[in-house]
Amino acid sequence: MRLLDIRKGLLALCILALAVPALAEMRTWTSLRGSTVEAEFVEQELDTVVLRTAEGELLDIRLNQLSADDQLYVGSLRNVQHRNEPEASSDTDAAIVEIVGTRLVNARGSRMAPDVLEEKTVGLYFSAGWCPPCRAFTPRLVEAYETLKAEGKPFEIVFVSHDRSERDMLRYMRDYNMPWSAIRFDQERREQLKQEHNIRGIPALVILDQNGKRLSAEGYSEVSAHGAAAFERWQ
Repeated sequence: MRLLDIRKGLLALCILALAVPALAEMRTWTSLRGSTVEAEFVEQELDTVVLRTAEGELLDIRLNQLSADDQLYVGSLRNVQHRNEPEASSDTDAAIVEIVGTRLVNARGSRMAPDVLEEKTVGLYFSAGWCPPCRAFTPRLVEAYETLKAEGKPFEIVFVSHDRSERDMLRYMRDYNMPWSAIRFDQERREQLKQEHNIRGIPALVILDQNGKRLSAEGYSEVSAHGAAAFERWQ
């Protein structure tokens, strides 16, 4: 296994040890090439998984370098951790259009009118094409979205990209037939939304009502389990 950016230091250990105290367990991690390492999960930082060996050494490993089973394991830990975290404040009554902004684009990069979001329940979809769990979940989300649209449900999605470039973002949208809008890649609002909703890992789906009040931070798990029927949970 290629182990990148080995980070040492007592201060770092103390900080990271507090990140997921109830989740850590020593286990065997396997790379796509079959190499293994004994370590415990510390946290996920976008496309990087941080592990700690029994000797206290911190290892940074790209998520897509891990086996499929390990990627699923990371996803399950992140979901448990996210449920245990306090909710970020969302007391604002700002219209949803004010929250996501007016500079929205479709998969072709063409501008989309933001009024499509008015009077709708909106899912903020934090995702990226480099993320294997995202690529697995996106078709499920597209299916649920199209079902809800066919049923006339007042639901929309806005893609908040974690891709490395605008080109990657648009390619991901096209390759996976995303029928919804995205916040333009050059907008600071993408980073603001990540911070406001305490996004530690992806995929994540945060559900907001028409006034921007958070209805659920667990849209990813809910759609994974219930598909389009998850909409009823947000009403």
